[in-house]
Amino acid sequence: MDYERLKQEVVTIGEIAEQVPEAFRERCFELLLGKLLDSTPGSTPQEVAPPESNDVLRGESEPGTIPTPSSVRVFMQRTGVTSDDLARVLMFDEDEAHFIREPEGLKVAKGQMEWALILALKNGIENNRLTADPEAVRSICQEKGYYDKGNFAANFKKPANAKLFRKALVPQGTSELLTNEGQDELGKIVKRLAGTAG
Repeated sequence: MDYERLKQEVVTIGEIAEQVPEAFRERCFELLLGKLLDSTPGSTPQEVAPPESNDVLRGESEPGTIPTPSSVRVFMQRTGVTSDDLARVLMFDEDEAHFIREPEGLKVAKGQMEWALILALKNGIENNRLTADPEAVRSICQEKGYYDKGNFAANFKKPANAKLFRKALVPQGTSELLTNEGQDELGKIVKRLAGTAG
């Protein structure tokens, strides 16, 4: 075992864990350290092919790893998002995805759209459907300071935003799937949040 490399990776894991909300720091560190210690020398997450089992199709995986059901794998192949990118943005615990890096410092309309897209990623990981629920988006936008009551619905109807979903999101409407344009935009957001945008 290369102890110098291990020490460097533990420092990196500590830096990543420091960036997550305080309630998740210890668990994040434990999960990332466990993944590091379980990995074989020379292997990286990109070199490990995802298992093709029914567990993966349902969104289940090994404890501590982020499941990649079929809709998420297709999204990753389409956009070039890697397992490492996902691990820098999300953690998966007790069958739920939690964001460890979030959109911040954006204008209200832009923040609303980014939250709609990354909530679709959360749904993809948990339910194998890259969909955004308008009421879940409203709730998170209110919580994170990206809610503009007067323009919430109008933001989804703007042509540049409407094309990101199969149908424009409407208040109290049904969840809508991301289009290819929506997946492309989500890929850019994930890479930016992960710090790997080129």
